[in-house]
Amino acid sequence: MPHPFCPENPKAVICDHGLVTNNTYVAQNTWRLRLSAERIAPLVRPGQFVMLRLPNLRDPLLGRPLAVYRTTPDGFLDVVYLLVGKMTSRLARMKAGEPLEIWGPLGNGFDATGYDRIVMLAGGIGQTPFLMLAKQFGERATLLLGARTKDRICCVDDFRKVGTKVVIATDDGSEGYHGLVTELIPTAVSEANRTKVLCCGPQPMLRSAFAECQKLGLPCDVSLESPMACGLGICYSCVVQYRQDDSESYEYVRTCYDGPVFDAYRLKMTNDK
Repeated sequence: MPHPFCPENPKAVICDHGLVTNNTYVAQNTWRLRLSAERIAPLVRPGQFVMLRLPNLRDPLLGRPLAVYRTTPDGFLDVVYLLVGKMTSRLARMKAGEPLEIWGPLGNGFDATGYDRIVMLAGGIGQTPFLMLAKQFGERATLLLGARTKDRICCVDDFRKVGTKVVIATDDGSEGYHGLVTELIPTAVSEANRTKVLCCGPQPMLRSAFAECQKLGLPCDVSLESPMACGLGICYSCVVQYRQDDSESYEYVRTCYDGPVFDAYRLKMTNDK
């Protein structure tokens, strides 16, 4: 594999220091952070991610992968994150003007070329990689968003502003459909031709979504949220089993470098036999 920072590498990434512009509480345990990334932001494609690291600290030592939610023409990018541990707890305390180490853009992103419509299926904060793609499709996109409760729902107005239809499901029925978000797939695609389903969220949701797409004969890509250490394909800590062709032979590929978006029909899901 070419070195990730080599200019001749088509997946070359940039390591930089960005400054936090704002860090906003947007839903229960959920924050949206904007930082300067003048060299990285113009290169980001929908579905790619960046690694963020707190500078001059050894605890936490490693960076964290976060999907790029949005970029701006003047060189800023947004990420949306959930408080789940030490790194994100410290990230939530950052103020405007503080520095962050950032490297990216990383991963292969989404490919919906040739499709008339897309259905984006998100669980938790799985909507975060989809906004840039939704802007491209406008009214030809539907977001199915599942959450535990309405207090966990965020950013849906950003999707509506670009013309995307938003349908919400909650586990407790406090907002929208009372049930699993995957149960909304048949209705969302019933009248749509040449539609691709794109999914991001917890592994059980991805498996359920793929099973539904199989029954309906729909193409399905999934964006994995695998834990990563380097984000560059060097450490092999995020490998998954994948078929490069239609054979039954799986091989190990790296989520960070070969993904995070994979064709669900070729991916060996966890607990598969």
